[in-house]
Amino acid sequence: MALRLLPGASLFPRRGPSLITRPWNLARQYSLASLLVLLLSLLLIGWWVGRQIEVGVTHRAAAAAALYVENFIVTHLQGLKRQRWLSAREKAELERLFTTTPLGHEIVSIKVWGPGGRVVYGDEAGRTFSVGEDQARAWKGEVSSDISDLTDAENVNLKAKHHRLLEIYAPMRLEGSDRVIAVAEFYQSVVPLERAIRQAQIESWLLVGAVLLLAYLLLLGLVRRGSDTIAHQQAALGAQLAEQRALMIQNAELHDRVQRAATRIAELHERVMERVSSGLHDGPAQDVSYALLRLDSLSARTERLESPYREQAEQDLAALERSLTGAMRAMRDLATEVRLPALHALTLEETLERAVRDHHNRTGSEVGTHWAGLPQQAPLPVKITAFRVVREALSNAYKHAGGQAQWVRARALENALLLEVSDGGAGFDPSVIDLEGSRLGFMGMRERVESLGGAFAVYSASSGTRVQVHLPLTVRSTLEETP
Repeated sequence: MALRLLPGASLFPRRGPSLITRPWNLARQYSLASLLVLLLSLLLIGWWVGRQIEVGVTHRAAAAAALYVENFIVTHLQGLKRQRWLSAREKAELERLFTTTPLGHEIVSIKVWGPGGRVVYGDEAGRTFSVGEDQARAWKGEVSSDISDLTDAENVNLKAKHHRLLEIYAPMRLEGSDRVIAVAEFYQSVVPLERAIRQAQIESWLLVGAVLLLAYLLLLGLVRRGSDTIAHQQAALGAQLAEQRALMIQNAELHDRVQRAATRIAELHERVMERVSSGLHDGPAQDVSYALLRLDSLSARTERLESPYREQAEQDLAALERSLTGAMRAMRDLATEVRLPALHALTLEETLERAVRDHHNRTGSEVGTHWAGLPQQAPLPVKITAFRVVREALSNAYKHAGGQAQWVRARALENALLLEVSDGGAGFDPSVIDLEGSRLGFMGMRERVESLGGAFAVYSASSGTRVQVHLPLTVRSTLEETP
């Protein structure tokens, strides 16, 4: 059994767009951008918080250690208020404290500085070194601390045994006053301190990360809801737009059908008028002509009548002849008016010239013309409508304006014809055109123009009238398409 595929179907299903080529919606764009911002913020905030924790823990540990050491040794340093060096008894008391009390287990090394950078107690006792920044701050009564790499000159011996130590400078004050009589520089192991710092940093990183992640998820949820709403609205708008486009296409097709129907009706109307003209010429006009010929023979016979009857008969025959002659003239004018010349073979300019020439031959009035860029070819409905408008507008100008300053102007626009017929008459109120029965000519012109999809306007002031017509040059002739 053979397979039968529907139109547009395929044996191989099409794959949907990949993640690379698929357009990213607002939620995806936000998730990527906010994730990058989140990671950067986590790094910056984590580093800053970790640094603050390190500094804070170090300073708190140093302050506690300084207070602890000061309570133990400050009593044995009071002799420095009177002398430059410690006595042997004071040194022995300090040695006992560092060897027999828990203080010695907490302190890795200690120096006691006197004024001017003199080491009064410690491994470098008796030597003088330059006063560093941390020691200078201690002489001002501040506790200074830092994790030292032991690169100072007085720490050569410590450098050989330790890699890093917590270095603390603590002021030793005279009892009962704020006077600093010495500075104690001592070192502690950084292992427990670094362990506490690391633990605090990890906890802070976890806390900051959890807070940022929670904020990220909350904002992502809000943005995703908004993105979904926008997507649904876009889909709805897309469906409405597609429906509107379909309606526009349908309306355009209906408009085209209506316009073609109107064009066909107009052309059929011209054919009817042509038949009416032929009918008038071949029917009633011939009968009236025959009646006029018969009147001539009747006139000859009235001479045989007696005098009173002859005069009355001659008067009646003269009245009949006048009536029949007027009727003949009216029928010929009507036949000429409703019959169009052969416009198929004429160009648009020749069509307009023919309408102007017919008006001049009929009325003897002068008409100025001006053409600009007229195309050689134009649809037959356009030529018929232009011919009718020019003839009707010039006829109105002759009747109501006495043929003063008559002008016909035409120029080609983009796929359109602009036609103007003007005169120099007294003018009128254009707003009453559609209301007055005497303006049926204007109404007929408007209907002809609008049936082709054109525009009709009349401008008139206290002096002069201008009829302006826009006609599309893309109208199809239905009668030209039919055999």
